[in-house]
Amino acid sequence: MNHHAARSEPNRNQNLPLRQVLIVAVLLIFAVASGCSRLRLPAIDPTGSCLFAPLPTTTELALPGSAGESCLCFNCLRGFGSCLTNPSFAFPTPAFPEPVEPPACATPNTGALGTAAGPKCSLLGKHCKDNEACVPSAPCNGSCQSGPPSILYGDEITNTNPRCLPDRGERGCILLTPQKIVAPVGGEVILLSGICGADGYLQMNQPLEWMLTPDSVGTFIQVGDDDPGLLHRMTVKKQRPEKHDPSYAHGLTSTKRMLITRGNLDRSDDVQLEKGQTWISISSPSEGTSRVTVLAPESECWDQRKATATIYWIDARWQFPGSQIVPAGTPVTLTTRVTRAEGSLPARGWKVRYEVQQPETATFAGTNGSSVAEAVVDENGNATVELLPIAGTSGTVTVDMQVIRPGGDSDNMPTMTLGRGQTFVTWSSPQLAVRAGAPSLASFDVPYEVVAKVSNPGDQPVNNVRVSVEFPPGTRAVSADSFAQVLPNGVLWEIGTIPAMMELDLFMNVTSQSPVQLTIQARGDGGLFDEDTVRVDVFRPSLSLTAQAEKERYEAGEEVTFNIDVKNTGDRPLTNVNLKAFGDPNMLHPERNTRELGNQLTDGPLQPGETWPTTITFIPTASGRRCVNFEATADGGQRAVSEACVTVINPIPEAPALTLSIESRDRVETGDIFVVRTYINNSGQTPIRDVRVMLQYDPQLQLLQATEGASEPRAGQTVIQWDVPVVNPGPIVNPNDRVVLEGQFRAMATNPQSIVRVEAVARDGTSASGEHVFAIVAGAPPALPPSGTAPPLLPPATTPPRIPGGPGELPATPDTGPVAPALPSGPAKSDRVQVEIFGRDNPVRVGQPIRYTLRVTNDSDQVDGEVSVRFNLPPGVAVERITQRRSPTGGEFDVKAGAIYLADIRSMRPNETVEYDIVMSSNQPQTFELNVESVSRRGPGGVDSVQTEVIP
Repeated sequence: MNHHAARSEPNRNQNLPLRQVLIVAVLLIFAVASGCSRLRLPAIDPTGSCLFAPLPTTTELALPGSAGESCLCFNCLRGFGSCLTNPSFAFPTPAFPEPVEPPACATPNTGALGTAAGPKCSLLGKHCKDNEACVPSAPCNGSCQSGPPSILYGDEITNTNPRCLPDRGERGCILLTPQKIVAPVGGEVILLSGICGADGYLQMNQPLEWMLTPDSVGTFIQVGDDDPGLLHRMTVKKQRPEKHDPSYAHGLTSTKRMLITRGNLDRSDDVQLEKGQTWISISSPSEGTSRVTVLAPESECWDQRKATATIYWIDARWQFPGSQIVPAGTPVTLTTRVTRAEGSLPARGWKVRYEVQQPETATFAGTNGSSVAEAVVDENGNATVELLPIAGTSGTVTVDMQVIRPGGDSDNMPTMTLGRGQTFVTWSSPQLAVRAGAPSLASFDVPYEVVAKVSNPGDQPVNNVRVSVEFPPGTRAVSADSFAQVLPNGVLWEIGTIPAMMELDLFMNVTSQSPVQLTIQARGDGGLFDEDTVRVDVFRPSLSLTAQAEKERYEAGEEVTFNIDVKNTGDRPLTNVNLKAFGDPNMLHPERNTRELGNQLTDGPLQPGETWPTTITFIPTASGRRCVNFEATADGGQRAVSEACVTVINPIPEAPALTLSIESRDRVETGDIFVVRTYINNSGQTPIRDVRVMLQYDPQLQLLQATEGASEPRAGQTVIQWDVPVVNPGPIVNPNDRVVLEGQFRAMATNPQSIVRVEAVARDGTSASGEHVFAIVAGAPPALPPSGTAPPLLPPATTPPRIPGGPGELPATPDTGPVAPALPSGPAKSDRVQVEIFGRDNPVRVGQPIRYTLRVTNDSDQVDGEVSVRFNLPPGVAVERITQRRSPTGGEFDVKAGAIYLADIRSMRPNETVEYDIVMSSNQPQTFELNVESVSRRGPGGVDSVQTEVIP
């Protein structure tokens, strides 16, 4: 109803009871006293059935004097002072023929009860600010954020001035969650809603209407009510939430936080309700679709005042098949039962999708080898598929299952996946495996041990297991296990039954007079069979080796000469006789600077009874008892070892001596670019470590660039510095024997006595200093360099100028002009062969395998070779096997002086890595440490260690 309709019945207003007239009069007086220019009042019901027409139909009054035409207005309470100073008695203009312009909008007062804003929300319905909760919903398009109200009354239609946006729910965007959900029949779904006002907050005390479309199933159960206090009820005259009928309810956004519980102790199914939200619950006893519309009746933006949620009620129950264990090769039937109407009717036409997660083990029948199959629920409510194992395989497979309800035109519901599950199928079978081990080399008629590991990796026991080995002529068994039968030409083990996932070790000691190949065979019921072969080379020892130092006592750094004799004690010539020497970590070869030295003695064979003498020199680098191990080898598996040791004492230490010199020009002109070169030398006998070099120059000089590692000058300072790790001693034979540091400068101003000072200070206090005085005279202005050219780069220092863990670099000076960057450097490398060892079993029980992974890396940019790796052998620990992942023959090793020496790696490319798998065992409880070290042709390598605990 508009204004004209409200004013067209004056007679009815005259017949109002006195009490209603008084109420209207009081409202008018209050509105006039408050200074309102427009007032909305209830409209008269034209039908006569009620006194006032129902909301939102109202009557809006424009008060006389609201346009400010004179002081005879009822708004004189605010302008009383102006009436006294400027009395003007003019008659007011008519209020209704020509409506006045609306006043400017005042800042909304959010302090009154019932109008305060709720939690901050987003117009997009996705994000909240200030950690306040909001109702996630579909995005609001924002088309009503700046337009006029959607409904205009009376004189508002001709009003040209833009209207103000309300700061609360009148123009808010309604939010609803969830907007789409699948629920079981008989369940109860809770919907949350709220109104996001123009100020970005959820609005409280805003009415909402909940409606269920006529074609929907289900009914409203309960509408939310925050149960406000008495003061709130007296102050805010809002219709309280009420469910009018099963498909229509009236709601009101809450004024406080609430927690909706289901009446149990489980907190995970509770729903948190924020201020400015409200809720309703709905349920359906039958299958179908419910569409619930929520409406904000007081919102003035029609395209954002309503939202709809869709609920799909599903009547279904399903039961997935359980896990099964069957013999290998047996087909397996999987049946999923799907019913409706509380389990009484089959869900005909529905589908169950099966998918095998291990397609290499099983497939579905009738799918041409596919790992996915779909079965339709039949009239009995069953969806059945057949799972076939792939021939020759066994083990456990995982089958994923999905219950799919197809959509249709009759129920207007989409295709939906209702449930997911998994089941497991295991095909069990016994298996038989045998692995044999023996030394690759044995001595003539000397016992050596042969081991056979017989195992059942299957999940069923193997019965009547028999293991046998036959010997060729010249080979016999010296001893074997107590239950083994030692025969003249072999050994037989009658084991019987081996349980699933069990392993059995069989041992025997054998002697051979010639190279032999042994084949160990294992047999069991069901045609199970496996075999493994080992080969052992047998030789007659005929190579001897003796080594002795010339003196018993030496000083550290003094050369130690060892005299070695290699002799052929056999009756046949020995070919390819080689000699290797392995020094301890403090014994280095003077020429190669490595711990290991190897060479071939001569090109020809070593005749029977012949002796080849030679000498090898090492230099001890630390005091103590220092030893060198020697090893001689020849074709046919001939090998001899010897060890020679000396006592080393420390020499009288000599004081280090650091010298420094500076080279540069004696006269430069302004604009000239010149180089200041500093030489640092150690004239003592011991290395000088951690040397810090500082170069100070006058302000008339501009630093262009410096040798790699130089720090940039700080703001307002003219100092650069280098950190040199070590300055080695010795005479200066060539420029590489000393440290050279350079700085390139440009002369910027004249100075008759410009000075460059250099000071070097070592960690132990050793120091040296120097200065260079030169003249800077006026010269021609410096010419700009050609476009596209760059200043030449200076060569890097011979020693990397950086102390590990030292102080950081100085920041750049912003006012000293452009400074060329230091020469780039690649990633830091140790320039040696590094080793890393990792333990894979810790702790481990006595007698159980102890597995390690050993990694050898050439951490340099050059090709290296003759890499030797060794580690200690703790007491009670035996090496079961060593395997090189790159080469099967690379896992050979030797035991010398309580240490394990791996076969040499002949060549390693830069950054190349070789990995080993090491298996050991301990016969006693202990905690031991395995120390690994490497030596290569280029010098000593890295070291690493790992600790292992062996428990009873």
